[in-house]
Amino acid sequence: MDFTNIVLVQIAIFYCLAILLPTSRSNSSLKIAAIVVLIILSMSWYYRPDLMMKIGIGAWIGLVLLPMMLLRRLESLVNNSQYLAASRLARWLRWLVPTDGMWTYHHLLSGLALAQTGQIDAAHELFDRYQPNHSAGKRAIEQPDLGRSATALLYRSTDRWSEYIEWVQAQMTQSRLPSNELGAALGHRGTILVYYLRALAETGDLRRCIAEVAKLDRSRQLNTQSLNILKLYILAYCGRVEALEQSSYSLLSTYSADVHQFWLATAELAAGNVESATEQLIQLRQTTADSCIRHDIDWRLSQPLPDLDKLNQFDWETVAEIEMAAVRDARYSNQTPISATTPVTNLLIAINVLVFGVELLWQLKTGNKDFNTNFWVGDKDALFNVWGGLTGSLVLAGQWWRIITANFLHMGIAHLGLNMLGLFYLGKFVEHRLGSVRYLFAYLVAGLGSMAVITYIDTKLMTPNTTVGASGAIMGMLGAVGAIHLNGWRQSKVAAAGRQFQTVLFSVALQLVFDITNGHTSIVGHFSGLTIGFLVGMALLQFGDRDLPRLPSS
Repeated sequence: MDFTNIVLVQIAIFYCLAILLPTSRSNSSLKIAAIVVLIILSMSWYYRPDLMMKIGIGAWIGLVLLPMMLLRRLESLVNNSQYLAASRLARWLRWLVPTDGMWTYHHLLSGLALAQTGQIDAAHELFDRYQPNHSAGKRAIEQPDLGRSATALLYRSTDRWSEYIEWVQAQMTQSRLPSNELGAALGHRGTILVYYLRALAETGDLRRCIAEVAKLDRSRQLNTQSLNILKLYILAYCGRVEALEQSSYSLLSTYSADVHQFWLATAELAAGNVESATEQLIQLRQTTADSCIRHDIDWRLSQPLPDLDKLNQFDWETVAEIEMAAVRDARYSNQTPISATTPVTNLLIAINVLVFGVELLWQLKTGNKDFNTNFWVGDKDALFNVWGGLTGSLVLAGQWWRIITANFLHMGIAHLGLNMLGLFYLGKFVEHRLGSVRYLFAYLVAGLGSMAVITYIDTKLMTPNTTVGASGAIMGMLGAVGAIHLNGWRQSKVAAAGRQFQTVLFSVALQLVFDITNGHTSIVGHFSGLTIGFLVGMALLQFGDRDLPRLPSS
């Protein structure tokens, strides 16, 4: 197999293995599909390696990648209250992902869509079919948690907070769950718990909401996304505008701009900026297409926010702890703010794509129209030597500029695409954290340094290889990301930084396996770039970070 096919097979294998990890929250259908794909890849490699790409990769795309992408799209639609579109998608998606309640999920989403149009009774009737005590029998108790979650969303979408509190308490009584230990009682039911704590605050019991959120944050009985939403509630209800502005891109990474704006306006309102906040809410109500946001705005403008004067010193100390955790987690989130400007990353991607386009035109001009997956026909080393690929003997003969030019050449569409995808995510993060000038310095030092190391190794071993690609520089950016998170963990002991650093280490291990099993990549180039990027990143961090959220003064 050529480079492109090997890369695709490796990606498929790693993707399936990640789904099967014990820490994975993937749907059980996806886990079964991942096992099936691994079996297909293994059998096709053993019996028909010539068909491995068509059969194995086809199975991966159809059984794993496509359902995963559609599930993420479904989650985005539900998060942004687009229930009708979500219901239509879920109706088709259930054939690909039939387990974990997906077979009936579209009915529940249809009920939420009915509630959005004011048909509350019809929605309640539909949800009652999925309650465990309904006369429908076995079908009703197959997915009780799914039905309860849908009912919670129904109360939330119509802002019937007092009724929702009564409903949750009744559910806990029927299930004999301890009301004084919400995390233990409802921690596995994230949607129900999150909206219950919001309901407490909306109806005036902010003190209990604060206490429960702090308890959940310490015990980690709730997933990160739900905890982030709860922290957002506390910051908004307590009027912590600056902290919310600094951390909202992390806390609300999967939500729409309208949701961001609503909670920022709520924080302004709680902080006493009534006129400005009211104007923002009225304007948002006129422009948003989200009926839930309109309901929320109507509630916010007609009902008072929790009375902050009822909070005691201990409550405010707890709020300060939550605020500090939210801001620090935002500093070490893997999310780059949408508003972040990253001109150097954009320029580097444009240059690489432009150079690749020139390579294509040159190939066409020289009469090569037989484009395969890598599009190069003939001796690739000879072709890239003409363009400026890195060959150690030529560099030592005086053609030093090859250390520079080789960083911007790529062997094919897959080579370019994977590198630019890595540059897009890693580069934007590092540029946002270090600033454009220091980021460009780190990128160039890692890229040129990795090419210099390759030159030294190739000449010592007398290997006549020709090396091209930006992967040394991009691995350097992975090293810089690791430096940023390690520095944060060492200096501030931020748990989020430690978790992100562990993710970087896992990515490095994965890259090592990728390189060893590929045979077409430069291990020396990748790991020399990684090391140089890490060291340069650690050095540049001594001058501080740029545009980072800082803990607001109280």
